Amino acid sequence: MTVGQIILQQIRALDRRAMMAWGAKDIVLTNNGVMFKTSGLVRWKGKVIIEYDAGADLYNITFGRLRKLNFIVDKKLDGVFAEDMIEIIDAQVG
Repeated sequence: MTVGQIILQQIRALDRRAMMAWGAKDIVLTNNGVMFKTSGLVRWKGKVIIEYDAGADLYNITFGRLRKLNFIVDKKLDGVFAEDMIEIIDAQVG
């Protein structure tokens, strides 16, 4: 099982409907995390990148948008506990 799959499993365990509520699509498993696009009836639309920091055993979450082939970071949070991921993403995405 990859790190990205574990992150998705943790999100589903905390809130089964979270990914659907965020309108998550284009889910991509990366080397050390997961990336997805939010869409639908949400306040903020863009890319959410969740990366695992093995040294700290925590997650780093980046919210950003792709504009003219440039990735613009709107917000970046380091050192997030797994149980806080849903609340933090909800606060940004809406």
